[in-house]
Amino acid sequence: MEPFVKRLVTVVVSLFLIAYVGYQAFQVLYNPVKTETVTSYSVYDTVDAEGITIRNETKIPGDADGFLFYTIENGSRVAKDGVIAQVYPTEADALAQQELDALNEEIEMLRGVQLQGTASRVNLDVIDKQISQLVGNITEGVNSLSLSGLSDWHSRLLELMNKRQITVGTVSDFNARIAALNEEKTALEGSFSKASAAITSPDAGYFVSEIDGFEDTLKADDALSMTPDKLAELLGSPAAADGTGYVGKVVLNYEWYFACLVPAEDAADIRVDMTPTLLFPFVTDDPVPATVVATNRDKEGNVAVIFECSTMSSELSSMRVEPVQIRLRQYEGLRVPSRCIIKNDEGENGVYVLVGDTCTFRRVNILHSEPDYVICEETDESGFLQLYDDIIVEGKGLYDGKTVR
Repeated sequence: MEPFVKRLVTVVVSLFLIAYVGYQAFQVLYNPVKTETVTSYSVYDTVDAEGITIRNETKIPGDADGFLFYTIENGSRVAKDGVIAQVYPTEADALAQQELDALNEEIEMLRGVQLQGTASRVNLDVIDKQISQLVGNITEGVNSLSLSGLSDWHSRLLELMNKRQITVGTVSDFNARIAALNEEKTALEGSFSKASAAITSPDAGYFVSEIDGFEDTLKADDALSMTPDKLAELLGSPAAADGTGYVGKVVLNYEWYFACLVPAEDAADIRVDMTPTLLFPFVTDDPVPATVVATNRDKEGNVAVIFECSTMSSELSSMRVEPVQIRLRQYEGLRVPSRCIIKNDEGENGVYVLVGDTCTFRRVNILHSEPDYVICEETDESGFLQLYDDIIVEGKGLYDGKTVR
């Protein structure tokens, strides 16, 4: 054989072997399908609307001659005849009293921590767990809609850190700090004028410092008879907020009503005695359980839906006109991309999942459909899709039992 022919044959064979080895490596390393892990998911049938809060409220009279200093936070619980504000000659006097109260609080806290540490009744593991939990609460709180608990979190964290210091021996006592605080307290006590009057709440409930003008016109007894026309009027023309002669109000009961306007097509699935949840996106992150107690319709098809609620908080107590998301039903199950749903030869809905290197058909029961995904029932029954299965979301020529490398 000619040298040229030998070289040509050698080159062709070498190229063939290189191509073969490359193809085999490609088959091993390249996965011709893409997968997505199945996770749990919740979705709601919702209706968006705007409404108004109806509750029994009592305005708190108070025509202060001086500087009004609130002694409780807006939205706090108050007892009947409980003090909600004090009147000082000047603002400086009120701030000095606030500083004095803070000094007394810190002194009492340090004395309690010191006594507890000296008696060896504090467990370090418990303290560390409490600190970790509190830091978690603070982290969640700063990302929430309300920072009403920030002052309490600060005081509690300071107390726990001081407990830890005395428990591990970083400090032996807080005598020096307590003595310094007492000196500040003594110097401050005679430097300002005391409160000249106190304002108390006429009833027990939640204190709210703002007057919005609806206190006298919206009563809980009238909630069930609210018509769409009346509700539209209230929502379109906010009441004049004249707080002259009043220092706030007290929300009397845990039970309150929320009335909202809902178009007829959206209200078709809303019935009396239903128990949806309400989400007020600009007030609180927590859904509010509710019961539909009335659906009052007009000739044009608009519906005034009245919800009764028995959940109260500092955030909800000051709410009046708010947008609301009505969550009618919850669907909870396995989230599957819509494009992955197929039918087998028996007409059953299902998906292909990757089990090892094998394409396998798994059945699904669809509970709820959205344009991009469906929610499927989570079941342990054999042959059905399971949590954390790997759904094949991209692939060609798939069939049940196909080996995929």
